Amino acid sequence: MTLVPPSASGRRPHGSLIAGQSPAGLAHLATFDPMTSDVIVDIEERRQRTGNALDPVRRSELGQFFTPSEVAAFIAGMLDVTDRPARLLDPGAGVGSLTAAVVARWQQNGGGPLAVTAVEADPRLQEPLGQTIADLGQVHQLTGTVVEGDFIEWAAGHVSGFGVMDAPKFDLVVMNPPYRKIHTGSTERRTLAAAGIEVPNLYAGFVALAAELLDDQGQIVAIIPRSFTNGPYFQRFRKLLLDRIGLQQIHVLDSRDVAFADSAVLQENVIIRGVRGERPTAVFVSSSRSVSEPVTVRKVPYVEVVRPDDPEAFIHITLDEASAEFARQVLELPCRLPTLDLSVSTGPVVDFRAKEHLRQVPGSDTVPLIFPAHLRHGSVVWPQPNGKKPNALVRCEETERSLMPSGTYVVVKRFSSKEERRRITATVVSSADLPGEKFAFENHLNVFHRSGGGLPGRLADGLAAFLNTTTVDQFFRQFNGHTQVNATDLRNLRYPSVEDLEALGDVATFDLEQEKLDEIAADLLPTFASVPIAKSA
Repeated sequence: MTLVPPSASGRRPHGSLIAGQSPAGLAHLATFDPMTSDVIVDIEERRQRTGNALDPVRRSELGQFFTPSEVAAFIAGMLDVTDRPARLLDPGAGVGSLTAAVVARWQQNGGGPLAVTAVEADPRLQEPLGQTIADLGQVHQLTGTVVEGDFIEWAAGHVSGFGVMDAPKFDLVVMNPPYRKIHTGSTERRTLAAAGIEVPNLYAGFVALAAELLDDQGQIVAIIPRSFTNGPYFQRFRKLLLDRIGLQQIHVLDSRDVAFADSAVLQENVIIRGVRGERPTAVFVSSSRSVSEPVTVRKVPYVEVVRPDDPEAFIHITLDEASAEFARQVLELPCRLPTLDLSVSTGPVVDFRAKEHLRQVPGSDTVPLIFPAHLRHGSVVWPQPNGKKPNALVRCEETERSLMPSGTYVVVKRFSSKEERRRITATVVSSADLPGEKFAFENHLNVFHRSGGGLPGRLADGLAAFLNTTTVDQFFRQFNGHTQVNATDLRNLRYPSVEDLEALGDVATFDLEQEKLDEIAADLLPTFASVPIAKSA
């Protein structure tokens, strides 16, 4: 259901309470408007003025995107206000917009005194950040410390150098951490590893360290990319986060271009709220197009968000009852890939590493090489003499281990364009499409196989049809917030039995319209038959 309608002005008040709920009963979206304070207005103007003066290339290198006032207010509105003294940490504080929003929230809602620690690495921001902390003392009981340095180095030094027991502790953490990949061998990678943290991106490192610095029952609210919810690269981070923090709320910002619109950032974001040491039985899953538009909320069992039997600890975000039904239909399927005697692997040919062996024109010394570009509308178009991708790979000692025997395979593109109707696009590739006794699959494909070889034709047809259903697509979107499909994601799915897949393969052809394919799947797959399958959005 849609809650929190826009006000008469057409905008929803920052963090308005959802109808019929109390602050403790629903995700802590409290009514307050920080822009009623002249001090906060001045700080927002400082953010815009400072951001406009900074070199955009340098900001990109730092992964630095300042938090707009509306986003900061929404984040602060998710915190549970207490009248007790509280210690607030703002990692990567910028000019202090998030701290300002929290102080405004505390001041307007009768919160207790705040001791603020704002950490910022960019020396150009030290003066405006210090001015923000000083200005905030005019509206609330506040003591403030600005730490001039890199948060990862500062926090990891406490955690790894002296142990977590000796580290500073905080009751509140609000953060908009930087977004940048951490390269192998970098200083950040070594520093985090010394603290026992293995993550692929700065934002995950910031959140992991902040979780270590939270005191028992301390609250954290962070706006971060949705990419951490699935995939092998963030597995360790998910497990650390879920071990330390009890997730209370996940808010999805549906539009990818509004959260940081004035920084031209295109990213699917979520805002998470959690409490250190809690083990919740339920999670509020909410969404809105932006922070100033109507909010939709569901209260779901915690086990619907993090499946207790999932070794990957994927985080599923079901925004409505239809999404929950799609999840049920998939989760009640009887099989995993090992049960079907099937495996899925990333295509072994990395084109830039095999550059000297790539050929545009197939020859007597080559084998067919399949790129995603060779897959169109569910069929294989090979070779493509005028295409942008090579069509063949030289068969030699260096490439032999990358080849697979001729046979029937199901391949799924690892990357899809944002315009494509489905995230998962499966195609059957067989010896009827390609010549020779060996095939080569490029690294941007996931390949379903049986012990390194092909699949029975009926099973392959049914498997591809199953993967192309709306139910699988909608379920996949619950834990995958980007356009990449990893082999780990496909291993994490549940599948119909061999018999049901073969029955599906007997009648489902690659050229079926989506609606017809979904109808056939609903007729033949027992768990799909309970409700009509809705069309893809």
